[in-house]
Amino acid sequence: MRPLFLLPSVLFASACVLGPDPGSPQMKTPASIRGDAAPHGASFGDKAWRSVFTDSTLRTLIARSLKNNPDLVAATYQIEAARAQAGIARAAGFPMLNGNANAASNYASPNAGQAAPGADRHSESYGLTALLSWEIDLWGGIRRNNQAARARLLEAQYQRDAVLTSLVASVASAYIDLKNLDERLAISRRTTESRKKSLDLVTARRNGGVSSDLEVGQAEALLSQAQVLIPVTEQAIAAKENEIRVLLGEYPGGITRGGSLDSLGSSLHIAGGLPSSLMERRPDLSAANQAFQAATADIGVAEALRFPSLSLTGSGGLISTDLHNLLEKKSGAYSIAPQLTGPLFDAGSSKARVLAAKAKAEIARSAYEKAAQQAFQESADALHGYQKTGEIIAEETKLVTSQKNVSALALERFQGGASSYLEVLDAERSLFTAELDLADARANRLKSVVQAYRALGGGWK
Repeated sequence: MRPLFLLPSVLFASACVLGPDPGSPQMKTPASIRGDAAPHGASFGDKAWRSVFTDSTLRTLIARSLKNNPDLVAATYQIEAARAQAGIARAAGFPMLNGNANAASNYASPNAGQAAPGADRHSESYGLTALLSWEIDLWGGIRRNNQAARARLLEAQYQRDAVLTSLVASVASAYIDLKNLDERLAISRRTTESRKKSLDLVTARRNGGVSSDLEVGQAEALLSQAQVLIPVTEQAIAAKENEIRVLLGEYPGGITRGGSLDSLGSSLHIAGGLPSSLMERRPDLSAANQAFQAATADIGVAEALRFPSLSLTGSGGLISTDLHNLLEKKSGAYSIAPQLTGPLFDAGSSKARVLAAKAKAEIARSAYEKAAQQAFQESADALHGYQKTGEIIAEETKLVTSQKNVSALALERFQGGASSYLEVLDAERSLFTAELDLADARANRLKSVVQAYRALGGGWK
């Protein structure tokens, strides 16, 4: 039988594919994202990150991080590794052809019976041979493995996108924190200068016999409260700058500031959009989806291992005892050997392999469902947080205005002798706390924009 006669039967035999077909997990999604003001409109997460973060300094920092961050670089190489594995899986479905060239010179020993007495003891042999091996995909195991490898390649790509999204949000949040620390430092320094003047005033009044040592001590304590916050904030600033530099893939150092971030939250209308589109925008969900599909394809791989495998091996080429006639037609030779092998008794290991693959697929399904629920939770929290931080800023602004009035009135009453310095002390402490809280509220408002953008899957497209 000629080798090509086997091809139709091989193709017919390899038409079977075991195991379930990979597909996206089926799960119900809510009709809308909780807290979404426009559940059927365009999503905030569809915007490009450059159109969201318009501050030039922040844009530059994000761009530097996307170029140099080690986690993003590693995630990119994970894609290359997965692409190579997909190439290996794809190659398994094709025949493998190897070549061999050999030459041998032999000198026989008559005493060992290798040559007859008087015969020529010297002989030579030459060969040019091609070796063919091909595993026929009888049960679709190779195709399922190919599907799993392609799904893992897509998973690696989506995981890189998830790293990118997280990186954009991390740099933006850290920069907002840094700007907030700058504002807190400015408040502390401004308050320190104001309280130094108050201490000078109380000291002069004491020297004039109007105030007491107790009031001087209270003024000194009030000054120390503001002063101690300066080195504490400066330490936090240095740590935050180092954090940002590491996100940029650089060594610790200072960060140049510029511009104002107030516009980040003032002119934006944040909406979640359709819940179904959230499932598509979130790269971590897409990665979990592909992980499930890869695990589903692995079931077919395990199923195929329970049945016999068919492999074709063959060799063909030119063989001669004389180098001069090696290339002649009469030197041609070939052999082909189909081989069918399969388990007869494996103590249930092949069945257990299938059960393990099915369990891993269910684990992947559960991981996808958990990731989806977490995505909706993060989106709902971010949308609600964006709404409430605006209300908090409004109330904190009113509180600061009121505390400024109270502080001014308390100082006026103290200077007029209508009250003790204790009223000034309480008013100044309350004003200082209110100003710091307002600075934090503004930062939280801006960070809520970043959190909403990340939760809605923005930044990676």
